[in-house]
Amino acid sequence: MDDIDRATFKSELRRAGEDLSPARANLLLAREIAYPDLRPSDYVIQLDDLSVAGHAALAGYPTPETRGLALAEFLFHSVGFRGDSHDYTNPRNSYLNDVLEQRAGLPISLSVIFLEVARRLGIAAAGVGMPGHFIVSVQSADGPLYLDPFHGGMTITRADCERLVSQATGYPGSFDSRWLAPSTPRDIVARMSNNLRNFYVQAEDWPHAIAVVERLRTLQPHVNSHWRDLGLLHYRAGAYHIASEFLDQYLAREPDAHDAQSVRQNRDRLLDHLTRLN
Repeated sequence: MDDIDRATFKSELRRAGEDLSPARANLLLAREIAYPDLRPSDYVIQLDDLSVAGHAALAGYPTPETRGLALAEFLFHSVGFRGDSHDYTNPRNSYLNDVLEQRAGLPISLSVIFLEVARRLGIAAAGVGMPGHFIVSVQSADGPLYLDPFHGGMTITRADCERLVSQATGYPGSFDSRWLAPSTPRDIVARMSNNLRNFYVQAEDWPHAIAVVERLRTLQPHVNSHWRDLGLLHYRAGAYHIASEFLDQYLAREPDAHDAQSVRQNRDRLLDHLTRLN
């Protein structure tokens, strides 16, 4: 049994440090948020099996570029992983246990599977967190080669990247080259978690949204906005005392925040409401 079954999201962050595996972190998140009976090691084994099969599929491809392309062909054509454009905001598309079972997911969850298998196979690959659309890059002799796991692992150019950002976000400005910088493992986990938070908020599923933001607070203890968000989510869930406490903590941490005045007014209205209830 992999020791991941005895780990928690918090203990995995502490143990792994900067070598955090987004796949392992996501599986632990899945167990703590949505699947209490989940055994993460079952899905680590699936990733191991994909790597073994991928190793055979990559035989005869000698360069990093050709190995990266062959891995994309293997995962997104032979195995059949695909982007789910029909039920995009379903939280299942963000949990790797579901993505591995259904062979469908978001750009970032499909990218994480590619990165995890690539790491096992010794392929130098990175996640690229463009606004609105996540892709991967593979090192080649001519620089980074960009692949789009959501669209079948196809090779994409900088112009394609610009189009994808525009389509996803509606951003009308010029493309910023910094958007092609590699994402750190913690940034990847944070982005996956933020997706989940947004999907649960859209569904007005406050308990699950709160649980996700609590893990984000563990992942990013210096991001003070998580305290504000927890206050607002607890308010939505009807937990007014807890909501007030989190808003107080946010204001203590960020007294000069751009939204401090509006948060303070909301906190004061909440306190007034609690006083009248008593």
